[in-house]
Amino acid sequence: MTHVKLSCGFEADIDETRIADMEFMDAINDIQEGDLTGLSKLAGIILPKPERKKLYDCVRNEDGLATIDKVGDMLFELLEQLGSKKK
Repeated sequence: MTHVKLSCGFEADIDETRIADMEFMDAINDIQEGDLTGLSKLAGIILPKPERKKLYDCVRNEDGLATIDKVGDMLFELLEQLGSKKK
């Protein structure tokens, strides 16, 4: 498990072995090809449902929306932290 703390204030212990899952790679590929539904898949692979809700709550804007852009930014920040902690 790797502890991450994102710039939005979200903190969690992440099972870094989840990124070795082929479905993780499929989600990354979908995102790179412009299919933003890959972000939802990615969040589901990396974060258990209660942790996903905490992340979404952390990035909600004044209208109560957890926007695709903000969630995507935080997921990639999370992945950067996982990668840097493996070095």
